[in-house]
Amino acid sequence: MATEASPAGATPNPVGKNVVGQNEHYERICLEPSPLQAKEIEEAKDLLDLALCSIPEEEDCDSKEEFMKETTEAIERGKKLLPKEFPFTTHVDEDESLLDKQIFKEYSGDIYWNECGRDFIIDPNQPKENFKPENMAKLVYRSLKPFKIHEEGDKPLTVKGMCEKVAELK
Repeated sequence: MATEASPAGATPNPVGKNVVGQNEHYERICLEPSPLQAKEIEEAKDLLDLALCSIPEEEDCDSKEEFMKETTEAIERGKKLLPKEFPFTTHVDEDESLLDKQIFKEYSGDIYWNECGRDFIIDPNQPKENFKPENMAKLVYRSLKPFKIHEEGDKPLTVKGMCEKVAELK
């Protein structure tokens, strides 16, 4: 999963133009966060990972059957607690209250969503030599514009709220 946020005070770092359609361009701008923003982004990633990607450790289980049972239970919790339209398999932690935690503590601006399949589309209309391993840095990518899933000024976005917004996109 990818959550893009553009915190106020971040320094824009243009990365170049990415083709959106035949005659359109979408310019991806990577932001350099301040140290406080970087810390908050890391905390948000940790929360999302804990809440939605809690795969049990196989070595913590007494048997393969116990591991499979715990994994299945984590998946079933996600199916029960998240919108059925949410397009990803999740492994929801036993502590279901994590879904109600706000993702960012300080940041309150717009939040955008994109995913790898929409963000890094290799443009097939480029020289064949770009596809050789030694020329991979020359590959041209297309990107689809991220979706805004949270409006600045709205109440803080929670993990479950993010999942609901993403489910509405599909």
